[in-house]
Amino acid sequence: MLKPKKNITQKEIQRDPFLETVDKAQAHFEHNKSLYTQIAIGVIVVVVGLTVLSNKRKTHNVNADISLGKSFVALDQKDLENAKFQLETVIDTYEGTKSANDAKYFLGKLYYDEGDVNKAKSLISSYYSKSSNEMMLASSAQLLANLALKQNKITDALSILKKTGKKVKLQSQKNDIILAEAKILILSGENEKARLKIDHILKTEDIPNNQKQTAEELLGKIAS
Repeated sequence: MLKPKKNITQKEIQRDPFLETVDKAQAHFEHNKSLYTQIAIGVIVVVVGLTVLSNKRKTHNVNADISLGKSFVALDQKDLENAKFQLETVIDTYEGTKSANDAKYFLGKLYYDEGDVNKAKSLISSYYSKSSNEMMLASSAQLLANLALKQNKITDALSILKKTGKKVKLQSQKNDIILAEAKILILSGENEKARLKIDHILKTEDIPNNQKQTAEELLGKIAS
């Protein structure tokens, strides 16, 4: 037998806990409407601001890349003075971008080729401290090691190569660093230490022909 439906009285509706919670929430919102509006506007302003900054940063990076590209054209044309000017412009105008840091390497390399030790060291050291490009990191380390050798700082040269060898992961880059260490060890008369490094390279699987040739040439210097 079906039970008769219970009639819910107005008094019971008024005492419904859920409805009371909704009423309180609505009353709280109405009382603090202006505060919530200000918070919402603040959030919108922050989001819009971050979007604008992000777009400006992207544009800034693109312009830096374009400017660096101009310096590469000058380098390719052997217009070294123009290349220097373009690289300096990238560094001064777009400081903090990847392109500006890369420009320091290439400008430092130009000064290195000209024999300007101080300018080369300053620029390449700055690049090296911020670089994440393994190929250029290994190359900049070797340049810095050679600059140290020019100042008869053999310990410093070996130190930077050893430090870099721990940073790079590509085997080919590790090989280049080890061979550079071996060259310095031979120059400093530590032939046995150099031989151990060279033997390590020659035992490496799938060693590139150019690295194998360099290793064999270094062994020949030790034997002569």
